[in-house]
Amino acid sequence: MPDLYVAEHQTARWTSDAVHQSFLELGFELKEWPVTQHLEKEVPSDSIFCSAEFSKLFGLQYKTLYHNGEDSWPLTAPQHDTIRKYPWMYYCCSEIRDVNEAGLALHLSRFYRTSFEFQPYLPRRIFAPDSQFFSRWGSFYRALRDCPAGVKIASAEQLRDLIGTIEGDARMREVRQLSEYLLADFDRRLVFSRRNFLTQ
Repeated sequence: MPDLYVAEHQTARWTSDAVHQSFLELGFELKEWPVTQHLEKEVPSDSIFCSAEFSKLFGLQYKTLYHNGEDSWPLTAPQHDTIRKYPWMYYCCSEIRDVNEAGLALHLSRFYRTSFEFQPYLPRRIFAPDSQFFSRWGSFYRALRDCPAGVKIASAEQLRDLIGTIEGDARMREVRQLSEYLLADFDRRLVFSRRNFLTQ
């Protein structure tokens, strides 16, 4: 079994905080969604989207770096199969090897689509096909802004359906443990974030 460099919940928290800070520096207002079992009932659409023109939903599944000869991010088949059903969810793989690198969390992150066939781990070297790899945060952010990444939200019902499915599906428990869902309104510079960093 490979050994991890830094605890998963730590790299997830540092990276998530860095994503939030990046949005703030870009002029977005940031608000967190409440974590409830009935999230779709707790998030009224009139408080979330002010522009149906440019609101994007995306999710990040955080992965921390392990080492055993070659650095990699281990995957599990059940989690990967579940995540693939949600085209707006992405792997956010941390390259942090030492707790002293916390301040570089976003710079040491890679973003991947989840549509590839299951493999037991993602090697640190970029794997084929390259179309699965967004590279760093800057490329991923531009893909969100320019529409290749995330899902454009057109109605309150669509948002409730997308988030409600996650909350109601027991198979998503593992996915929820180190994940984050964000709704970014690029027109009003507003981001809503819902974070889950469960450690067991």
